[in-house]
Amino acid sequence: MSKISISKNIFANLVSNIWLMLLLVITTPIYVRFLGIEGYGLIGFYLSWVAIVGIIDIGVTAAAGREVAWLSARPDGRRNIPTLLRSLEVVYWGAILLIGLGILIGTFFFGKEWFQTKDISREVVWGALMLMAIALVAQVPSGLYISGLMGLQRQVECSGLIAFFGTLRALGAVFVIWLISPDIRAFFLWQIVVSVLQTGVMRWSLWRKVRMEGYPARFSKEVLGSIKMFAGGMVLITASSIILTQADKLILSRMVSLEVIGFYMLAWTVTSGLSRIATPLIQAFAPYFTMLVSSGDRDTLEKQVRISSQLMSALILPPSALIVVLSKPILFSWTGSEDIAAGATSIMAVLVVGTAFSACSYPALSILYSEKRLKPVITVNLVSLLVLLPLLMMTVVHFGVIGAAFVWAFYGLILYVTYQVYGLRNIPKARFFSSTMRNFIAPGTVSFVVAFIAGYLLKGVEERMACGILLGSALIVGWLAAFLSCQNLRNIAIEKLKLKLKRKWKTNTSL
Repeated sequence: MSKISISKNIFANLVSNIWLMLLLVITTPIYVRFLGIEGYGLIGFYLSWVAIVGIIDIGVTAAAGREVAWLSARPDGRRNIPTLLRSLEVVYWGAILLIGLGILIGTFFFGKEWFQTKDISREVVWGALMLMAIALVAQVPSGLYISGLMGLQRQVECSGLIAFFGTLRALGAVFVIWLISPDIRAFFLWQIVVSVLQTGVMRWSLWRKVRMEGYPARFSKEVLGSIKMFAGGMVLITASSIILTQADKLILSRMVSLEVIGFYMLAWTVTSGLSRIATPLIQAFAPYFTMLVSSGDRDTLEKQVRISSQLMSALILPPSALIVVLSKPILFSWTGSEDIAAGATSIMAVLVVGTAFSACSYPALSILYSEKRLKPVITVNLVSLLVLLPLLMMTVVHFGVIGAAFVWAFYGLILYVTYQVYGLRNIPKARFFSSTMRNFIAPGTVSFVVAFIAGYLLKGVEERMACGILLGSALIVGWLAAFLSCQNLRNIAIEKLKLKLKRKWKTNTSL
């Protein structure tokens, strides 16, 4: 895989995810306006369901993406891809359908009494929960086909499809609740329609690329047996991760009002937008890491890990610093509501710390997956589960939603430190302290300096549009400053600039 291909894939994934993030920024205040903060709380609860079902999704899709990338890198490997995908498809769909049926039955009997509501009737909540279960079964399986396309290095096409269906999902929902009915049940009906279309198109797109004449797709227990250790390890990792990352929503849903959950999920929406930046980057690098591990090219692997880590920090830390320092102006500029800004400000400032640590751990974590070294990941998640889950319950009881946010921040720190230590262990010249200083501390320090300067300039600015313009300008400056603070990224930029100037000089002299 060439550097041009990586750059192309990163660019395609970034454009797609930044576009989806912009859609999120645009549509969320509209959802809150038409559906209310309680309705938005139900949307956030649905996203938690999607993540919980991800226990199966991540295990299978991670195995699919890794194995497709591994097989496609070998001359005689591509003929085995159809059988691999058919085998995974049968198991995957069976598991998702069983989980969806279980959720549907549970919701039918217990859904009406689950939430403490004020503005939404229990019957509406019950109907919305039933529709959530159906939407879940329709949406989640698309992850398998997305992972397969990523493993085939079809990020450009895949990113385009994701952006298209994300746009259809978000803007279509706006028109549904605006022109048809401002009912949360109408919102989820639209999610079902788009999810069915997305899963169908993603499946067709993947299968038309992997079918090979003379090698029909078939179900194979032997193929499943060859990847069961990796897939099983991924399921265990994901199960423990999901419990830690989603337990706060489930616990809060039984202990606080749906309105407070709405504030919490709104804060989560902002901080999860960082994943829209982090995910495309690691999706582009991860298959390349696997190929380098497969070929034994450790020197190139070390260089690419360093570049990906610095690029991740340069993209994630500037917006994180702005959110920590200026969470209230950001929420007010976004929603236009003082009440919402006051209710979600402190929660968002704490949540973003954990999200930044977690996102910046992705490159080192990806190395562990590429090398099939799952034991460190399983160990840290199980230990975190034993320690943080009781801590989460205690902090929620005594401090409410802000306690849950602090537990998430602590968990993100644990993930970053652990994956840096274990993920870089077998890579020459990549050590924890030097890598952290170069790839994380340097861009982080610059990002906070820019954020504090922006905070000083924002004093006395009360007009919403002026505040938004200043925040946007500070973000651009922060990205530029963080990029230049990373040695490898700066060297790459200088080399490209020199090469461009040299070519221009040659062109002018030849004339």
